Amino acid sequence: MGKLIYSAIASLDGYVADRNGNFDWAAPSEEVHAFVNDLVRHVGTHLYGRRTYEVLVPWEDMALEGTPDVIRDFAGIWRASDKVVYSRTLKVPSSARTRIERSFDPEAVRRMKETADLAIGGPELAGGTPAFTVDGQWDLELVDEHRFENGVLHAHFRTR
Repeated sequence: MGKLIYSAIASLDGYVADRNGNFDWAAPSEEVHAFVNDLVRHVGTHLYGRRTYEVLVPWEDMALEGTPDVIRDFAGIWRASDKVVYSRTLKVPSSARTRIERSFDPEAVRRMKETADLAIGGPELAGGTPAFTVDGQWDLELVDEHRFENGVLHAHFRTR
């Protein structure tokens, strides 16, 4: 049985974008990027909402000459992974190894999880606009944390 991994770059109060919808404040340092690369390297299939997919699809054919190793590494991870994009409006995928689904089917995700680890990307697809809520709807246990030199905190939780 595989794992379902939800990963988001968010502020401590749960925002994945500022009030104007921008998230350039969340650009990862090389150290954070390398950590995320290792976190998703083993994932067989990534599940994305349309907006998250559109943010990430430039990795498909990004020019890599002269880029840091961590960038080239992520491009290889992206290109090697299968991707499922949930969208009612996107007509065709803009990347290889990608299929579009019109609606999110939890049972189909359970079946995919039987054979591989999955990563779900995008706050709305994962359950609403906030990246993470602490309103008591989740019974979570802190498993691990990693603090980066630039102040970023990776907190790994699991459901009890």
